Amino acid sequence: MERVIRIVAQHVNKETGEVLDSVVCREDAVKKPETLMELGYLHIEQIELLSSLQDFKIKHQAVLINQSDVCPNCNGKARAQGIIKSTFHAALTDHDVLIRRKRCTCGWGSKYSLEGIYGSTLHPDLLEKHAIQGSENSYRKACKNLNYESKSIRSINNVDRIRRSVSKVGEIVAFEKLQEVNEVKKVDAVDNLIVVVDGGHVKSNQNDSRSFEAMIATVYDPNNLKVIDKNHNEITQKTSVASAISDEQKTIKQLVLNACRKEGIHSKVTTLTCLTDGANNCWSITNTLKPYTKTIVNVLDWFHITKRFTVINNTLNDSLKDRLTKIKWHLWHGDAKTALERLNTFIKDVTEEKTSEQLTHLYEYIKRNQKHLVNYQKRQVENLPFTSTLAESSVNSLINIRQKCNQKMQWSRVGSHNVLQIRTSIFSKSWFQDWSVAQDKIYKKVA
Repeated sequence: MERVIRIVAQHVNKETGEVLDSVVCREDAVKKPETLMELGYLHIEQIELLSSLQDFKIKHQAVLINQSDVCPNCNGKARAQGIIKSTFHAALTDHDVLIRRKRCTCGWGSKYSLEGIYGSTLHPDLLEKHAIQGSENSYRKACKNLNYESKSIRSINNVDRIRRSVSKVGEIVAFEKLQEVNEVKKVDAVDNLIVVVDGGHVKSNQNDSRSFEAMIATVYDPNNLKVIDKNHNEITQKTSVASAISDEQKTIKQLVLNACRKEGIHSKVTTLTCLTDGANNCWSITNTLKPYTKTIVNVLDWFHITKRFTVINNTLNDSLKDRLTKIKWHLWHGDAKTALERLNTFIKDVTEEKTSEQLTHLYEYIKRNQKHLVNYQKRQVENLPFTSTLAESSVNSLINIRQKCNQKMQWSRVGSHNVLQIRTSIFSKSWFQDWSVAQDKIYKKVA
């Protein structure tokens, strides 16, 4: 006895049980699978089955579009004026949708394209895939990934279309993130917040500019630190924001304030600890938060201090490394004056030009940020924040991996900014909410 699996789609009158239309989507012989490859359906066969089911459902749904014969403009009779074919791009498949066109003698005409009716020819699932894939990978790789999922080369997944999708979604997410967030009630405020501000350079596509800096800030409550093991912690809840816009920091400052408010800052309750690499543009951002917090503590990030010492230490002879270690020890204990004095002497004693230049830059860096140096040893003992080690990966995760993974990759400020809005949304685990808002802005609901 030969046995087959027959998959049939039916359009049925639910009340009477009458089958109004049906189609055999697949029919396959049931055979013993000799290899695992023969068990179930192949990827391409699943796509083909889904495409067949989609065609059948779309066929019967399309009849209901523009079904009314009443003109919404004058309430007169709207007459059919042919059937127009519109292309629909689902998450994995593409389809033709036949839409009735209606017109009235008053001049009214129905919309007869999916974009005109619903706001786009892309299903929201596909647009979301474009946005996420395009923000996490190069546009070429995103194109390749999406086409692999569909097991076909789809024109809708081309590089330019993915770039446009990222731009559209990114612009909406950026606009919503800039809307002012109200201060939380005093009873809901947190006692402490940590803000880590840093920047990353992105290669510009403008002929007159080599690169530009995108600013990143991560805000979190220290109570949301989860111990993973002896040497690792995790921030379980945070809000990260970013801007690549050149507007005298107006955008990033508003984004950081909104992030602080989302995390529970209150002007009469919260102590805000700000950690930066010491750049003036970073302190400029943190200083704008003073009116919104009870106390603000600006701390030169120990992580960045250590990085500078490590670079120099790797170039020194063993006989000189001890002197540098002692200078670092004074900084660790908050004694910037002694550290600067010893560093100044060290510079005079060094004969190697490159080392002297590195030490001079270190001296200028410490002196410039002297008022932001603290007793790091004491803060560590008292379990107070003094390093951005936990949040430092944000620059690498948000900027470097996507926008600097290929040396030939070049960006406009707007293009970089839009990608960063999606990446920070995913990084902050707020994508579900942000995408829901963007979806409502892009797509129309038909009455």
